[in-house]
Amino acid sequence: MIDAIEDAIINRIEAARPGLGYQLKAVASYGGELDEDLGQVVRGFPAIWVTFAGSGKSRKKNSAGSKWITPATFAVMHAARNVRGERATRYGVSVGGAILEVGVYQMLADTRTMLLGNDLGLPITKLQPGATRTLYNTRLGGQGIAVFVREWHTEFVEEMPREAIDPTSGDFLKLGIDYHLQPDDGTADLSDEITLA
Repeated sequence: MIDAIEDAIINRIEAARPGLGYQLKAVASYGGELDEDLGQVVRGFPAIWVTFAGSGKSRKKNSAGSKWITPATFAVMHAARNVRGERATRYGVSVGGAILEVGVYQMLADTRTMLLGNDLGLPITKLQPGATRTLYNTRLGGQGIAVFVREWHTEFVEEMPREAIDPTSGDFLKLGIDYHLQPDDGTADLSDEITLA
C-alpha cells in the first residue's frame, strides 16, 4: 500500500501541473537528489519530490488480530531557486497576479489544495497535513535556493496473509473432479479423484 500511496500523490500533483500557472521541471519519487552535487541539482528546480517518511505503531482493527490499522507519513519536498535571492525563492515573483517565477510558499499552497482531505481513490483515510520544515534556505553560487518539506498523514488497513496450506496437515490431500457432458442432466458423466500425498 505504501508504494500505491506514494505513486498516487505523485500522480495527483502531475495531473494538476497544466493548471498551476507555472512550470515544474520535475514531479517524482525522491531518490536522493539533494544528496548529490547541489550546484547541479538546482538546475532542475522548481521541483517536487515525494517519499515515504515512515509509519507509526499499528493498532488492531478486529478482535482476531487479522486486520491492523497502520498510520503512515509521506513527505512532499518543494524546491525552488531564484537569482534574486533567498526571499524570491520563498515568495516567488508575480506581476499582475501572474506567476513569473514560482516560490516555495506558492508550491506548498498548491500541493495543500491538491492533497488536503483527499483519499487519492485508495482505501486510506483522507490525507491530513503535518509539519512543514525548511531543509534548505540559503544562497548558492549567487542565487537563492529553498527546499521545504511538508508531511502528509494517512492510515490504511493491513491484513495478515492467510496461512499457507500445509500439504502434510491432511486438510488438502485429495482433489475430486466431476465432468458433465452437454446437455447436462445434473449427474456426473465421469469423475476423477487425485491424491496429493
